Amino acid sequence: MKRFALILMCAAGIVLCASCGNNGGKKSDKKTDKVDIEKVADKVIKDAFEGEKYSKEAAEYYFLKNEGIKLSDLAPDYKLNETSKYTYYGDERDALANFKIQEGDTYTKEQHIENVRRIYAITKKASDNGMNVYGFEEKSAKEEAYAEKDLEKMIQDNNGSKIFGIEIYIGSYGWSFVKDGALHRCEISLLEKDDVKLGYSVKMYKGLQKSFDETMEEAEKMLEDPEVQKQVEKALKDASK
Repeated sequence: MKRFALILMCAAGIVLCASCGNNGGKKSDKKTDKVDIEKVADKVIKDAFEGEKYSKEAAEYYFLKNEGIKLSDLAPDYKLNETSKYTYYGDERDALANFKIQEGDTYTKEQHIENVRRIYAITKKASDNGMNVYGFEEKSAKEEAYAEKDLEKMIQDNNGSKIFGIEIYIGSYGWSFVKDGALHRCEISLLEKDDVKLGYSVKMYKGLQKSFDETMEEAEKMLEDPEVQKQVEKALKDASK
C-alpha cells in the first residue's frame, strides 16, 4: 500500500507541475496557447463518443476504436438477453460486453470454451504481430510478457476440477495482444448465477506497458526530484484543509 501511495502522490505532483508550467519566468504567448488549446479541444470533440457509456453503441464504438474489433464479431450465435442497463459499456479506457442467454435457454462449458477459442483467434488477427501474448499482468520480464500465450495450455490450465463429484469451473481466461504498438488486454469471464451458466462477458482495455517493479522504480525516481516533492507536499496540505 505504501508503494502504491507513492505512485498516486507522484502522479499528483506531475499534474501540478504541468499546471504550473516552467517557462523560466517569461510570459507565455496567450495567442499561441489559445490556438493550441483549441486544436486539442477540437481533436477531443472529434474523437470522443457523445452517447451514453452504458450502451451498445458505446461498446461498438470503443471496441472498434481501441482494439480495431467489431462488437458483432465478439457476439455468440444465440439470442441475447440485453435487458440490463449494464449489458454494454465503453469509454476511452475500456470496452465491455455481457452476452447473456435468454431465460429458459442453456449455456454450457463446451460453448464457453468454443467462444474463448473464437475470440482468441479474433484478437490474434487484430494484433500487430499476429499472436496473443502473456502481457505484464502475468509476467514481469519483458521477454516473457511478449512471449506467445498458448491457447491449448491456457484452456487446460483453466479446465477446472471436481471436488466430491462436484465440478468447480471458474471459466475466466485472459491474455494480451499488441495493437498499434501498445499492449492491450482481453478478459473473458463466465456469467453465472446460483451455479447456472448464463453466458459470457468480454472486456478489453489498454494493459500494463511495463512491469509493476519498473513502474515503481520510475515513480520513486520521480519523487527524488525536489520540485516534485514540493508540489506533492503542497497537494497533500491542500487536501487536508
